[in-house]
Amino acid sequence: MVKLTLVIFVVTSGAAAMAAPGDAQARYRSPLQFGVDRSNMATQWTLAPPQEPNISPFLASEYNKPGDFEARRIAVLDGIARIHAQWFRDGFGKGSPDLFVDLVKLVHARGMKILAVFGAAASDYPPGAYLTKAQSGCPWGTYPLSKINLSAYQKRIEEQFAAVRAAGETVDAFEIGNELDLYCNDADSPTGAEWAKHQWKWFLSPAQVQTFVHGYAPYLAASVASIRKYFPRAKIITYGNSMPASAPLMEALASVRDADGKITDYTKLVDGYGSHLYPVSSTTLNMVEDATNSLRYEAAHYPHIDEKPIWITEWNPAGSSWWNGQPWYFQYNAQGQPGGELNKADAQGVYEAMDRAAAIRTFNRDVVEKLRSSTTASVNISHVFYYSYDSGGKSPKCDHVEYNGAPHLTGFCIDGLIDSTTGNLLPGVAAAVVDAVR
Repeated sequence: MVKLTLVIFVVTSGAAAMAAPGDAQARYRSPLQFGVDRSNMATQWTLAPPQEPNISPFLASEYNKPGDFEARRIAVLDGIARIHAQWFRDGFGKGSPDLFVDLVKLVHARGMKILAVFGAAASDYPPGAYLTKAQSGCPWGTYPLSKINLSAYQKRIEEQFAAVRAAGETVDAFEIGNELDLYCNDADSPTGAEWAKHQWKWFLSPAQVQTFVHGYAPYLAASVASIRKYFPRAKIITYGNSMPASAPLMEALASVRDADGKITDYTKLVDGYGSHLYPVSSTTLNMVEDATNSLRYEAAHYPHIDEKPIWITEWNPAGSSWWNGQPWYFQYNAQGQPGGELNKADAQGVYEAMDRAAAIRTFNRDVVEKLRSSTTASVNISHVFYYSYDSGGKSPKCDHVEYNGAPHLTGFCIDGLIDSTTGNLLPGVAAAVVDAVR
């Protein structure tokens, strides 16, 4: 979830080929599928983020009342099902198998498929592997993935899988890890300070690349082996990059040299590649160019891209404003002055000022579909997940936002699909997300 400037750099000699002119439409004409993310449903049950305990309808005093946990999950899933999402995405693997089984049942009962994000847990690592906050600078500390005990990891996740099978359920797809190109998610990756020093451009040495792939490649292989044992038909994709500039790490997975000198292409184990897009949307033109460049860059580095599509498992037009220091993008009126819910028109006159719903429709049309249908340089994109269902919160960044017909939302930065104060769907935004498959 970081904004960066792109630079093309090839790690290995066999950069993935783009689709040949003239045959792109034949290759990528399968209907686009869309989904909605609501991460941490297995552990974070409320609609409101922890730092905003007074948001209705789930006030702090109501958090721990018996029966409320399940009611909240059902409310979220019912809301997502109302927009006819085809997929639901969430992270799993660290809680009780019963929670995982229950959520799989709830998702399937509403006619949706589930994309489960599986990651490592503290119990998967040997003593001494943990890097504390003081050592790492990460708020929750971190672990290097290369130190994981794969036997312990497989035992834990297979207990989850066995419980799903015993309940007569299945899992439709898996994303192996989440943003592992971030140091705080995998200490085998460079730190954020190192990326910032290089202006978020690719800079890793061959040794740094090898450090990463020798952690992720065995972890990926172990994950796939356990998944295939229980769910042989499930789709499996790599983790979503937090930054497109790290795409060469996936390219390096195609030529990993083992201790005995054998070269292994670990990308053959997966059905696709995860991607997370948080473009700068100060203008819609910025958003379109940022997202288009990111996807082209990733596609240029992903091996076997014609057969293994990109799954955009997180995307949001406003989300990057939370961390990049820029003003909230959607807070202006038609004249470009604070006091509305529009972004700004670009100086070239390509796009007028837009609200979030219009920006989402433009992303679907002018980024995803244009790349999929291009006859000269198409990009194989199969899935798009909106992040996230109920993202938003009160912030001084949004003191000047004026939502049309909703004065009670003044001061709220809303980038999800619901009104943060009521839990009700925002019809325009929800319809725009659904429009991805029309």
